Amino acid sequence: MTLYGNELLTPRLRLRRVLLRDIPMLAAWSGSEIAHGEYLTPHAMDEETGYAQLESGLLWGKKSRTFIIEIKGGTSIGSIQYWLRRERRECAVMALKISVPGARKKGYGTEAQKYLIINLFERLEIDEIQMYTDINNVAQLRCLAKLGFEQVESLTYDDHRVTRLGYLFRLCRSQYQQSSVYKYYYE
Repeated sequence: MTLYGNELLTPRLRLRRVLLRDIPMLAAWSGSEIAHGEYLTPHAMDEETGYAQLESGLLWGKKSRTFIIEIKGGTSIGSIQYWLRRERRECAVMALKISVPGARKKGYGTEAQKYLIINLFERLEIDEIQMYTDINNVAQLRCLAKLGFEQVESLTYDDHRVTRLGYLFRLCRSQYQQSSVYKYYYE
């Protein structure tokens, strides 16, 4: 893993800061049920809102960051973001969206999450990462288990004004430090 200011390089991916040129793509993904898949709700961000969020720092700031996920070579396939909880700054919440259906089930989401997790624990020195997922999202459930997350609770949660039944997962610093999946991350 290599971190260069506004991007994170993994073996197959480049996670990079959202740029002005990305806003039309993000807006298209935002309103597309195909880009969101079965377990996320389109939130219909238009380009104007996207430009405003980029300019205001909502997409890239000290408390939250949104990365475009690119396959090395330049094809954008989704986004991954994190934000620090208001009530607990030492706790980050992550969210992932692989928006190109042909890029799903190839391990890109797992790889993006793994390297962002490493970055959060090593560079931000947070104590915990949380993720929410739909109860039927089997691929993400397997991914979170592989990455060492523990299921904390079953709950209903709001996904852009749609109530979903799902799970809250947590990865604590001690679990991260003990997990072999993160020890040999350069390979």
